[in-house]
Amino acid sequence: MVKTTAFIPVFEEKLARLKRDLKKELSLAKSDRRKFVMKSLVREAKSIQKLVKECTPEDKCVCCPNCGYELN
Repeated sequence: MVKTTAFIPVFEEKLARLKRDLKKELSLAKSDRRKFVMKSLVREAKSIQKLVKECTPEDKCVCCPNCGYELN
């Protein structure tokens, strides 16, 4: 399956907005927080983060984490 990477910046921006909204919600007092809103924000952020991670190209080379020498 071919995945289009043209919309990745749009999803990254939406992910950043979701994280910002979640931080704003967490800054409220515990009694004022809306639990269902927080759950939906976290659920949506996780799915978008998974999508972005899946579509971004990883480095093709495998490098040693200590010295950086290419193993391929």
